[in-house]
Amino acid sequence: MPKRRRCPFCGRWFHPHPRLKQRQRTCGQPTCRRQQKRKSNERWRTRHPDYFRGAYGLQKEIYGTRAGYKRHYRQQHPDYVRRNAAFVRNWRQRLRSAPVSPTSCDLRLTLGSTKASIHISQVSQHKPRYLRKPLSCLGLPESTAVSPTRYDSLPAASSSTLNA
Repeated sequence: MPKRRRCPFCGRWFHPHPRLKQRQRTCGQPTCRRQQKRKSNERWRTRHPDYFRGAYGLQKEIYGTRAGYKRHYRQQHPDYVRRNAAFVRNWRQRLRSAPVSPTSCDLRLTLGSTKASIHISQVSQHKPRYLRKPLSCLGLPESTAVSPTRYDSLPAASSSTLNA
């Protein structure tokens, strides 16, 4: 078993992992590991000062920024701009005309009139005892949402209020 070591960051004594032996520098606490990583990165950057100053500056001088490059490309290729605009127009049209999934919470529900009638004919005891989705996802106001609740605890409504 490796000898105990003292963590250089928090000062705690720890036993290094047997497979890591003398390579383990910290006690393993997340804060100590983070500090060790920061220290290691700083040491590496001081030994390799020009590593991140590579070709980017030269490329930026030649090509400019990405927005400038794309603007220049569109000016040089008007046929691409027309094809892309037609593609986006068709894609948006298909998206608007696609049917909405019945399981989606975004049903885009619109009612033709201000009055709606709801009629519950039968509640079976063999169904799940809890409602699965909140009614608020149907576009109803929060005051009408009854989820999650038990079927048998739903208030009994008269037939005049259900068909109103």
